[in-house]
Amino acid sequence: MQTSDDFRFTAHTLLLALDESTINMMKMVMISTMGNAAWKTAVIAQEASFAALHLHLGHPDAPALMQQGYGK
Repeated sequence: MQTSDDFRFTAHTLLLALDESTINMMKMVMISTMGNAAWKTAVIAQEASFAALHLHLGHPDAPALMQQGYGK
């Protein structure tokens, strides 16, 4: 079974990946490079990052693991 610290570390890592992919998309919007192949790749990467985080946070043990770290 995963510990609370392991769960938080994985969540943090997944949040960083989501942040990076979102920033990449924002940069592409800023320089008007939407709609090309690189944009489509960036969208897929951002969607995958979000899905991975959502899957991790939706794990059946997630509520208990989140509560274990509360109040430290």
